[in-house]
Amino acid sequence: MAEKNKWFKEQLTELGPSRRELQVEISAERVAQELEGILANLISKAKIPGFRMGKAPREMVRRVFAADIRQRLIERLIPRVLNESLQAYELNLAVDPVVQDIHWEEGKPLTFRAMIDIWPEFNLPDYKKIKVVAPLAEVKEEEIEKTLSELQQRAAEFIPITDRGLARGDYALLEIRTKDLRTKKWRPTQKVQFQAGRPENDQVLEEKILGLLPGETRTFIIEHPEDHEDRNLAGRPIEYTVKILALREMKLPAVNDDFARSLGQFDNLDQLKQRIQEELLSRKKEQGKQEVIKSILEKLSEGVSLSLPEAAVEEEKQALLERWLASRPDKKWDKVEVAALEKEAWRMAGKNLKERLILEKVAQKEGLEVSDSEVEEEVRSLARANRLSSFELKERLEREGKLGALRHNLLLRKVVDFLVSQAL
Repeated sequence: MAEKNKWFKEQLTELGPSRRELQVEISAERVAQELEGILANLISKAKIPGFRMGKAPREMVRRVFAADIRQRLIERLIPRVLNESLQAYELNLAVDPVVQDIHWEEGKPLTFRAMIDIWPEFNLPDYKKIKVVAPLAEVKEEEIEKTLSELQQRAAEFIPITDRGLARGDYALLEIRTKDLRTKKWRPTQKVQFQAGRPENDQVLEEKILGLLPGETRTFIIEHPEDHEDRNLAGRPIEYTVKILALREMKLPAVNDDFARSLGQFDNLDQLKQRIQEELLSRKKEQGKQEVIKSILEKLSEGVSLSLPEAAVEEEKQALLERWLASRPDKKWDKVEVAALEKEAWRMAGKNLKERLILEKVAQKEGLEVSDSEVEEEVRSLARANRLSSFELKERLEREGKLGALRHNLLLRKVVDFLVSQAL
């Protein structure tokens, strides 16, 4: 190992395009010096029965706290060595180094090795020559009418029905008890919200309960076919006891000036339609921009060949997987689904990291940076969206160590905007 400074020797070995192995030997003299400092501190604070604080014999403290001394020695020396070495070799870390094979005996050097994953070097394609065509953003009349219909549905009233039975289009709260006639076992009673007439309904069951009055109970048997989508019902004769607990019909408001005014922001229907058109157009423009960005990144990625460190891909994969699973807290995932999810997370992790590296390199080449004022404005914008004070949000981001990530995301957005401006 070649000596590079006075207190430790090191040797860096290339194991691949994105992996290095660092072997280190810290001199016995430096270890002894650090050991003395640790021991002096422990002696001054050690509480050992039979001795006043700070008066316990040196060798006794050394023996009693041997494990603690070793741990402190490692925690003090190894990070310093790694920090100096990484700076000296100008290594661009992808993940934290993994320290292995730590060896130390009193009076001897401390040795260890560290596996270091770095971001690989690569050449950018001529990104300024990438050209894409933005999709045409236009709003058709039927899209406006569809949005009006959705607003109308949201404003609907549900009127209780007392003088007739269930008809298609009605909404009912059903109490359902079922009995498997093969096993003679009753299943737990269920309360179900039900709209008659929906194409996905069990058509046989729906036919049995049409005309049922509020408060009325009806019992019937259904012989379910072998290919029934519910495996618990497939091929089984089931006795149903169904009661309508509540029955309502939906009354839609007329779509007119009064309807527009009821939404609180419009004087008439034309104003409402104009707002709908503007919002749909804005949404389509944003979707079009995302398609342009996707196309640019795909073209850039195709022109770049690099080997990503597996540890970094794994770390990104785990973050994606945790986020996806957390987004469906009520879903029970089986092994096959989790395996498929992990496979997709690994693919997406590699894609995300490759695109990020490319964008970072474009930013470096173009000299793009994010100013403090831009960070402050982003914090204010996020604070408004989350109904927080900008001071409170910034303090939280700093406390959680996320302000740097926010600045980095702003930089990537700036690079993307630059590439879009070049490509259109």
